[in-house]
Amino acid sequence: MSFSIEILENPKKILKYLQLGISLPVREEFYEFVLYDLYVYKAKSIVLRDNNKIVAHTLAYDDGGDILFFGFFGAINHEEKYITFLVEELVKYAQKLQYKTIRGPINPPIFIYGWGFMTEDSSNEICISKPVNPPIYQDVFTHHGFFIKSIQGTWEADVYKIPEELLKKYDFTEYEIYSPKTWEDIPELKMPLLMLSARNLAKESRVTPSPEKLFENFFSFVRKYGGVYMVKLIKHKESGEFVGCFITLPDPIKKIQNGKYKSFVGYSLTIDKEHRRKGLSMLIVKEMYDEAYDNDIRHISVPMEGSVFECKNLIKNNLDFSYTRTHLILERNVE
Repeated sequence: MSFSIEILENPKKILKYLQLGISLPVREEFYEFVLYDLYVYKAKSIVLRDNNKIVAHTLAYDDGGDILFFGFFGAINHEEKYITFLVEELVKYAQKLQYKTIRGPINPPIFIYGWGFMTEDSSNEICISKPVNPPIYQDVFTHHGFFIKSIQGTWEADVYKIPEELLKKYDFTEYEIYSPKTWEDIPELKMPLLMLSARNLAKESRVTPSPEKLFENFFSFVRKYGGVYMVKLIKHKESGEFVGCFITLPDPIKKIQNGKYKSFVGYSLTIDKEHRRKGLSMLIVKEMYDEAYDNDIRHISVPMEGSVFECKNLIKNNLDFSYTRTHLILERNVE
């Protein structure tokens, strides 16, 4: 074997190698969103060559802390010898730079390329944020001291007009749905949306490093491929505070129907703890479903960390979702 490692720091050069590390298409139309995150994270590519031929790749980055994140980890033909060598190089890289932890795969921009190594029993249909891989990857990582940090599931269903009868048992007089009318309304919602997530998302559900730095990139993507209706909030009338939100995003990777994107992702649904069990999740989901249906959306996928039981019950018991995929985020302490 004549292996050699090259580390790339120029984001525009890194773009050329990302496709080796993921099954989802790294299209030129996505470059603006990829570059945004690469610059924010000061990401680097670790490229493996065999006899000067590029055979494996991983992205390595951090958010200013002591965790080394990796993503876009892949080897040509998924060959074990290349995966093994690159895992070992990733660990050496983390040790050299004195990181305390390695975590991944988390593939920026995460709203396009997602996270985790997919388990064997998962659907392999190509769609946004759901990379597909054989289990050799998690097998090799586990052999090298990595453990499962988080189990991330995906639920999928058809989109339809939700009957009013499902909401009749609740009293919503204290609340109202706030829907931004134009894209110019979105920047002023940055702090309310970030605070709702910070207050309510379980630690295991917070996959994106430093999400506050990526807010504008996320909504630029939604604006390009979706509509402003894809973000909605719940306002408590008496206090005037936002107490819940539902953020979705379009799926430009999944098949297009009638010239429009037929699928979207339920990216984040949060309700403040003191306002739960009042039907507010169903209220905001119905508002979103109705408007999405009117915009020809007919399919939804929802990523969900394994411990989020309340949301699981909502989608299983009321919205006829099916469990389709499992992705594993791995972690290892750096010795």
